[in-house]
Amino acid sequence: MATILDTVRRNATMCEACGIKPRYVGPSGTQHSYCGRSCALAGLGKAASECLLRGCSNTGTAFNGFCSVDHAKKGGALSPPSTAPSPKTPLQTHNHNGAGRTKPKTPSDVVHLSEIPSSATVWREFVREWNSKWLSQEGSALVEKLYEISYPTSISDAQNKYLQGSQTTGQAHILRTFHASQCICDLGTKGPTLCKWNSCGICNVVGSAFRCVTFGVPYNIGRQGKGLYSSRDPASADRFATSCLSSPYRVMIACDVVLPQHLDKSTSVVAGDRVVVRVSDAIIPRFIVMYTKQT
Repeated sequence: MATILDTVRRNATMCEACGIKPRYVGPSGTQHSYCGRSCALAGLGKAASECLLRGCSNTGTAFNGFCSVDHAKKGGALSPPSTAPSPKTPLQTHNHNGAGRTKPKTPSDVVHLSEIPSSATVWREFVREWNSKWLSQEGSALVEKLYEISYPTSISDAQNKYLQGSQTTGQAHILRTFHASQCICDLGTKGPTLCKWNSCGICNVVGSAFRCVTFGVPYNIGRQGKGLYSSRDPASADRFATSCLSSPYRVMIACDVVLPQHLDKSTSVVAGDRVVVRVSDAIIPRFIVMYTKQT
């Protein structure tokens, strides 16, 4: 006879939406709340339809996430939270070339995304690097949108401090890598806005600067143990990319990884294409890449 403990253990491994199939376990060993994309979207659908204005429980998000124009205006006028950035932190955005309407200045505690136009030098240089590093034999990948990420002083100072500390024991160098995960939201289809879902690996990583990954855990688990994993080849990282059905894009994060001159597996590991670091300040999200695969 099954005990109550057996029942609790079983429920902890079953999909939260259907309760029939086991929860999906990703390549990194992370257990998700749902068995697959359909149940994930079904489970998130009800919450996703609520107005984003605090205190409002109306359904409908046709006005940039709000139920009405009035609430959208009020939501845009609200002061951002004073806590450290998280996947729930609202973003301030602007056009990289200065075009478009004036946006509010970015507060010191808000993660900032800038959409890079295809005519910009930054775009051309990034695409050139992307194409040279995409080494798949099954085709190429076309960059559709590119968002540059800027962090508040509290995070950038910690990252600079880590770089300076690494240089005290030798000449540290910065390596461009790529990180992909489950993207449960339609990021990029309605502007550069991070979602609030705990199961979104992309928004959690960008919003926290790798201080947490999917489901708020502080690291992934792979062949090199606990750490923050990325790849030098974006085609290799693409194996871990999962996008929601409502988005035409696949999503990836381009990062800068600080590696000391003398690698120590307790802090940094380079194993073939894979790069693993143990602390978040050693890996810095620089760009969100929206792309489509070409065959």
